[in-house]
Amino acid sequence: MSASVPSASTVVLVRDGVDGVETYLMRRVATMAFAPRMHVFPGGRLDDADRAARVTLIGADLDELARRASADPDELHALYSCAVRETREEVGIELATVNCDGGMQIDVEALPLVDHWVTPEGGSRRYDVRFFAAMIVGEDVRLCTTEADEGGWLRPGDALAAFAAGEFPLLAPTEHVLRWLDGFDAAADVIRAGGERSVIPLLPVRVPDDAGVTRWILVNDRTREVVRDPHVAPHTRESDGLPMEST
Repeated sequence: MSASVPSASTVVLVRDGVDGVETYLMRRVATMAFAPRMHVFPGGRLDDADRAARVTLIGADLDELARRASADPDELHALYSCAVRETREEVGIELATVNCDGGMQIDVEALPLVDHWVTPEGGSRRYDVRFFAAMIVGEDVRLCTTEADEGGWLRPGDALAAFAAGEFPLLAPTEHVLRWLDGFDAAADVIRAGGERSVIPLLPVRVPDDAGVTRWILVNDRTREVVRDPHVAPHTRESDGLPMEST
């Protein structure tokens, strides 16, 4: 993990709508210190309760899953605990089975890891974020948090079109996940493909040249191996929701 970068979990909720796959997005209030006014999936930073939670993960090779999440076993359990807790607190959906003794059982096949992004260096607030996906069938999703002032179900393509028109602010990782979602016809296909998807910790990095002009590249945060060069510059600062500088 990047030095001193806190871990976070976010959950990409999907369902089958009348016209195809839909996902739930919330707009963060303008007073938030991180990503104000941005439309995001439910989620948040790991806290002490997530690390102390009694969580049993079932349904997958946990060593392989920890490798895909770039996490040790303890952090893997905390990441899943955080994903479940944040989804419950923010939109009122329970993604785990709660045992009579208060412990949680989580089926990781129903909550697959689908992406992993680390916010760019130099920001005032940075996070090491794992993205999970969950299919919603029949449950009543409702906005329960004061950190967002509106939320709703949208087709990924519609959200991307509104973003392109300047009407729907998104952070670059959210845009990236929406583009991936836009290729599916059914929510179950998202969950199935998510569990098989190659996941590495993606970090956008600004690289200056000798003339003082910069370009962006995408690297593996853990190994610094270059994944894409050049990479599209992040369009929005995570810290304040304002446009990134072009150079």
